Amino acid sequence: MSSAPTPPGGLQVAVLSTMTEEEHGGHAVVLLHGWGAPGDDMVPLGRALIRPGTRVFAPAGPLPEFGDGRAWWRLGPDERPAWAWDDQPPADHRPNQLVTAAREAVLALLATVREQFVPDTVSLAGFSQGAMLALDVGLLAEAGVDRVAALSGVVLADSLAALHAPGPRRPRFLVAHGRHDEQVPFAGGEQAHDLLVRHGYDVAWRPFDGGHDIPGQIVTALDTFLFDDPPTRD
Repeated sequence: MSSAPTPPGGLQVAVLSTMTEEEHGGHAVVLLHGWGAPGDDMVPLGRALIRPGTRVFAPAGPLPEFGDGRAWWRLGPDERPAWAWDDQPPADHRPNQLVTAAREAVLALLATVREQFVPDTVSLAGFSQGAMLALDVGLLAEAGVDRVAALSGVVLADSLAALHAPGPRRPRFLVAHGRHDEQVPFAGGEQAHDLLVRHGYDVAWRPFDGGHDIPGQIVTALDTFLFDDPPTRD
């Protein structure tokens, strides 16, 4: 494991790969951790996904939480972003500045990965808060990702504008959620799936009998989704 040069977004990034620095092409996978997790929390998942011709990037969220924990945005009463329970944001909705900053940081990381390594495919996956951010960024035309995996997440109200204005190239989505999740309700995963399908996205839906975690069956489903499923349709 190594650290990538600090990208324009200012994130510290752990990099796992069997490829040399000089090699171009292959698969690039960016993994986004959940709220309050250590910055390297997604590294074990990255190790499980590594195969020849793959680079995995695990950035640490920009905000400190609980000692060595990190976050993409705060969860205080005046800072928590609204979730999208239907197709339109609340009437009083204003963009969340911390979500905007996190989005821009991940977009900058994606641009750095493309410029430095010229991958053949770029995928984005996240867990919990990281899943919300993966959905948010993955819906943007400028992100240009091929596949997006949201593990135990929801669609944010901040993401609805991108959902309503898709680019010419649509990523495929994997949405996985535990039926007994007590942190992010299972209904949030169902709603994410339904919103994406309603807007014409190709979505693999993987509910499971578990809580707020990433069990082995979902790691397997993620691996298949990222590397073995048919290619993204344009």
